[in-house]
Amino acid sequence: MADDTWMKRGDERHRWKTELSERGASEMTNAFSKRRSCSEAKSDFEPEKDGNVKTMRPLPRTTAAGAIFLSMFVLCLAFAQGSRCYAQTHAQPDSQTKVAALHETLPGGSDASATDSTAPPPTRSAAAPDPGVALALEKELAAMKARMEQIGAQLAELKSRAVPTEASLAAGTPARVAEALPAATPAQAAEAQTSSDSSVAKPEKSAPTEPFAYADWTWLNGNARNKDAVWDSKFFTPEIRFDADFISSLNHPKDDSLGGSTEIFRSNEIQLEQISVGGDFHWQNVRGRILTMGGMFAVTTPRNDGSVGRGQWDLTGAYKYFSEAYGGYHINVNHGLNIDAGIFVSYIGLFSYYNFDNWTYQPSYVSSNTPWFFNGLRIQWFPTDKLKIEPWIINGWQSYGRYGNRPGLGGQILYRPKPWVSLVFNNYGMGEDTLGLNGARSRIHTDDSVEIKYYDHPERTLDKMAFSLTGDLGCEYGGGAACFGDKKSAGQITAYKQVFAGWMLYNRFWFKKDLYGVTLGGGVLDNPGRYLTLLPPIDGATAVTGSPYFAANPGLAYKAWDNSVTFDYMPKQYITFLWEFGYRHADQPYFTGRGGITPPGGNNGSPAFYVCNDNSSTGFGWAVNPANPTDPHGANFGLAQSTCNANSHGGLWTPDLRKDEPSIRMAIMVKF
Repeated sequence: MADDTWMKRGDERHRWKTELSERGASEMTNAFSKRRSCSEAKSDFEPEKDGNVKTMRPLPRTTAAGAIFLSMFVLCLAFAQGSRCYAQTHAQPDSQTKVAALHETLPGGSDASATDSTAPPPTRSAAAPDPGVALALEKELAAMKARMEQIGAQLAELKSRAVPTEASLAAGTPARVAEALPAATPAQAAEAQTSSDSSVAKPEKSAPTEPFAYADWTWLNGNARNKDAVWDSKFFTPEIRFDADFISSLNHPKDDSLGGSTEIFRSNEIQLEQISVGGDFHWQNVRGRILTMGGMFAVTTPRNDGSVGRGQWDLTGAYKYFSEAYGGYHINVNHGLNIDAGIFVSYIGLFSYYNFDNWTYQPSYVSSNTPWFFNGLRIQWFPTDKLKIEPWIINGWQSYGRYGNRPGLGGQILYRPKPWVSLVFNNYGMGEDTLGLNGARSRIHTDDSVEIKYYDHPERTLDKMAFSLTGDLGCEYGGGAACFGDKKSAGQITAYKQVFAGWMLYNRFWFKKDLYGVTLGGGVLDNPGRYLTLLPPIDGATAVTGSPYFAANPGLAYKAWDNSVTFDYMPKQYITFLWEFGYRHADQPYFTGRGGITPPGGNNGSPAFYVCNDNSSTGFGWAVNPANPTDPHGANFGLAQSTCNANSHGGLWTPDLRKDEPSIRMAIMVKF
């Protein structure tokens, strides 16, 4: 009886094992029918070819779905012994034969697997059990139990590792699939780790932002209001400007000539103020810019440069058709470092050289009487995207060449900490900027501006308001000039106070989403010595020739003020229609009156001398009156009168200069 019971239990265990083995083998055969044998197994992943393959990624399944799938996978591996290269030792070769012997049909056609409740055991001769079969079965069951325990431990570990915690997800750390798989050989683990590390992209350092690109600065006075470039390329960004105006002085000069300005030149005529074509070149950090200058600007700006009267070669002819021309290099330091050499614009006085960029057409003296360009070297350093530091080494104060023996030094600090405020500080010094003194006199100057946008509501009819405030202070010293009051020796004045002090304030209003603009403003100036007062073009006078009718010399007074109201219609960002009324006043006769500033017979070619009414030159120019150094007529005025009154010269001609000039200004300005 004991033998029969043992045999029945053995048969049942054998049948259970056999069915599981057959079922597992069948499933694994179907699942891995295409898998190569262990001796041929080879990974298709080759890091040198599949460099884009990521071995680390977040698991897209939920915890339950991942655990079920992996549990089924591991169970299949456990029961399909023949399919695993790294499984435990296969059963002995004769185990299948012995199992088959235990499962053979008993005599009488009965299956040995039948239970006691179905039928009594058939009569057969008692046979002693095979000890080898029992021992093999016990070993195999023990191995199966150990394998199941191993699977359970792996599943527990898999659940703890397969799903990343919220902290790891927040940190952006993906769960590693390799950690969820069964342990591999050291070589496989090393290969997988190397592949995993190489596939994880290291965080790249963010590129520095473009300076001042964090806000829209088209509202600034002196900045172009274009928001979009019409055309651009990797190598070239074009720029084209047109500025046509009609100016009408209410003094109605008979020669239609105006003076004392760097923006308005002719009255009651339509004139092209500016025609400029050019743009920016940029390639592999090499940069360059050229902007031609045609129109009135091509002759009116160079005539204010006296440096061309020193030495040889026609510097005016060489440069007058270029408002900007420089080349340089960009270095990727902080937010950028530019090194440029050539002619570049100056923003001393806040306003731009180009009228399209400005809130008004005719700016106040603090802007109009300060430089529009420099010729030399500049370095632009942007330590942050809100700050620019720009030193200059230049030939002089708006000059193509040098006046003396030293170059001018200066620089700009531009700081825009918020989208609604801009601060600019310009300074200049060491330059020797007086013709004929050969370095005996030097100049220093500071120019500082603040612009604030204090109202910004694009949804309203009045959508923006802003103001600009500029203050200038400078002086000259040496060669009969002093910065701090008159200097005396033995009761005599040896050096006169020679300063430039002024300010200007403008307020701008925008309407209907910047379709219309209105600007109110003006300024004042005090410039004893007149060293920065613009010379009127009397008889064709320039900064080189000077004029006896309006001398610039230490001790000569000049004070002025002005105001204006401007209306702009801007249907597109590339065009402005402007109407402006302005009034300018000086304490000295300065602006062109009805009689004009041209001699009766036209320019006689000798603007440095007094002119007779028959257009002949007297040969006398302006000279200091020793008895009264502050006399604007000088010492030679009487001699010139005597010369012209004699020999039928018709007397001394004098230009018609007035202290006031009201004018109407209209312009159409285009910028692409």
